[in-house]
Amino acid sequence: MNKTVLCSVLGLLLAAAALPVAAVPADADMNTADKELNQLYRQGQELMAKSDWHEALDQFKRLEQRMVERGESNVDTAVFWQAYVLVQARQPADARRMVERLRKNFPQSRWIAEAETLLRQNDGDAAKSGGGDGDLAEIAVEGLMNAPPERALPLLKKVLRGQHPEKVKRRALFVLSQLDSGEALSELAGIARTGDPALRGEAIRMLGISGDDKALAELATLYKGAAPADRREVLQAWMIADRKDLVFGAARDETDTKLRREAIQLLGAMEATDELKQLLPSVNEPELQSQIVQSLGVAEDVDALVQIAGTHASESVRLEAYRAIGVAGGEEASTALIGLYPKAASAAQRDAILQGLLIADDEKAMTKLYKSAKSKEEKQQILRMLTAMGDDAALEIIEQELQ
Repeated sequence: MNKTVLCSVLGLLLAAAALPVAAVPADADMNTADKELNQLYRQGQELMAKSDWHEALDQFKRLEQRMVERGESNVDTAVFWQAYVLVQARQPADARRMVERLRKNFPQSRWIAEAETLLRQNDGDAAKSGGGDGDLAEIAVEGLMNAPPERALPLLKKVLRGQHPEKVKRRALFVLSQLDSGEALSELAGIARTGDPALRGEAIRMLGISGDDKALAELATLYKGAAPADRREVLQAWMIADRKDLVFGAARDETDTKLRREAIQLLGAMEATDELKQLLPSVNEPELQSQIVQSLGVAEDVDALVQIAGTHASESVRLEAYRAIGVAGGEEASTALIGLYPKAASAAQRDAILQGLLIADDEKAMTKLYKSAKSKEEKQQILRMLTAMGDDAALEIIEQELQ
């Protein structure tokens, strides 16, 4: 076991005492030789060890997507760990839905018993923390949706300041966000600023969902003085509100590198290509430069990536651009990579282009490059990529070479 994996497992063993499930993940759970899949899994483990539930959930979602794309047989592993993370992130409803998906899609999974134990223990913890009449209270809160604001608001305040279960309070926050009332907005903003830590993130999201200008102004004020965890929630709220300008401002000015990186990721998800292109020349940190390029791939701006691959001063950024074209995917991306391959000035550039085609999962384009390769070294390099794909086209070429 290498040092990185050992540190990951030790970190999880130390964290396990605080978690409701005794199982600790190990690389053996993956049972695959795919380096990228194992890396995604290990990174998810490390994020869980740090209690970074938001990033861990995203990592296991990416892992599931990659496993499905590559026809892996144990996709249920990625689904289970998403449920696990959701429980730790105090999102029981989402966790239960994830476990139901595990039961439905993978009825023979070895993880089902573990998942059911996870839910039982979580339900037991919830029962200890507050009343058995939670379901009735939740229905009562929902009934306030149609009540006049002046009647609903005092009752919602009472719920939020009382001893009700967290799920009831979360529902009350949603109802509060739907009231057409300045006082309701002030109450929501107050919880987002100084309320119960378990509810602050939800209140911040509700402000974003409202889309109200005053609510967004409250979020901007909150962002300036909030702790990193709350600033992350504000970033998510701005994305929900589709405010590219506010997320761009954070990507440009944020001093916390991790938050700045997350803002850049959100710009990609929002397809804010103009903002990303504007940001790249002003960023000097290699890690953030790479993230901007990756986000352009997520936003599917192939033209911008081709330009970066051909003109950027940093070789590492140019290599990242080739790979990000593969992230963009589709015929346009494959055509661009095939066109760039003959112009590659080094073996590293050719390898990055091939990695882009591997990410795009385009075996036809890879086969085309193999057949036009002019040297034995190039053929060897491309054949290695083709065998990693494991598709019919790769098998045909392997069969030809072995004849």
